[in-house]
Amino acid sequence: MNYANVKKGINYILLIALSGLMVFPYLWMFIMSIKPKDELYSGKIWPSTFHFENYLRVFTETNMLQYLWNSIYVSVIIIVLQIVSAIFAAYVFAAIPKKWVQFIFVIILATYMLPAAVTYIPSFILISDWDLLDTHIGYIFSESISIFAIFFLRQTFVQVPNDVVQAAKLDGAGHLRLIFTVYIPYSKNAIASLILITFIYSYNNYMWPSLLIKSEENMFVTIGLRRMFMSQAGYGMDFPLAMAACAVSLLPMFILLAVSNKRIIQSMSSLYVNK
Repeated sequence: MNYANVKKGINYILLIALSGLMVFPYLWMFIMSIKPKDELYSGKIWPSTFHFENYLRVFTETNMLQYLWNSIYVSVIIIVLQIVSAIFAAYVFAAIPKKWVQFIFVIILATYMLPAAVTYIPSFILISDWDLLDTHIGYIFSESISIFAIFFLRQTFVQVPNDVVQAAKLDGAGHLRLIFTVYIPYSKNAIASLILITFIYSYNNYMWPSLLIKSEENMFVTIGLRRMFMSQAGYGMDFPLAMAACAVSLLPMFILLAVSNKRIIQSMSSLYVNK
């Protein structure tokens, strides 16, 4: 038997097993969302009847549409602000070889090592002083700059071939022209990956928004689901409805992943090749 084929078969088996472990929670969530309430603790994996109307109830009996809209549009604004600020900051740290610039980069990167909870109290006080509590503007302002995004794009920008940069400079390109005609086109796959990462983080963020947002019309998906679990899923009162809401909340991320999947693979491949 060919050793290479055996190794390949083992790799496929491991991949299938790991994929099954990752998919199982979503499959369990879907099955629970269509189960009758009296079968939740019966020990049966497959329901005797399918209650797909739970998904319709998510939109008719809860404020899920409002939660989805709040999370999506706020996440999009945060993505734009973080990407734009990260592009300009990353260009400075990657293209200007001054000692004081690199020193500032080290200082900024050091702040990323601090636990996020350390910044909650001063940020809360600042937003409160500006009368922006329980507003989307306050949350957007607090998330408008990402140290991770700056570091991620800086590491990508330093891989831009110096010959290309020097050729653009000889052609009379200034800083803005270099950014938009050299660095951004070269890093488009990395930027696409960063957009997905930023959306997932912003869309799934719970702790910080839960401290700022209190009114239901301003709640995000994470806060809304928590409230739904406390009111609907407590003691199994309407657990299938809560599971259906969780499944619905995943749709935006699945759609974004399906759209940007090719870009992500290309970005990871380019990073691997350049190592």
